[in-house]
Amino acid sequence: MSWSSSFTQTYVDPQHLMEAEQQIDAFMGMIMAACREKCIPNNYHEPDLNKGEQKCIDRCVVKYRSIQSMIGERMKDMAPTTTATPATQSDGFTTTTL
Repeated sequence: MSWSSSFTQTYVDPQHLMEAEQQIDAFMGMIMAACREKCIPNNYHEPDLNKGEQKCIDRCVVKYRSIQSMIGERMKDMAPTTTATPATQSDGFTTTTL
């Protein structure tokens, strides 16, 4: 028995992968801009962040992600519930349609 027979390959659509990467980049850009504006002064005196700036950024990112998760959960709760029905495509893969 070969080791490769125990693994299954899943095809990932490159277009969906690119869209996901763009969404992550946009999300990170929003976090960076918001936390930079809040925590880092416009006039730099040192090339590195001081301890207070580092803590501020850490807390800002945690709060931002927490709020985004809460909003996502609320949106999920507000979304109309539909039953998912599996559909088999011509290539043999099963997709779920809502």
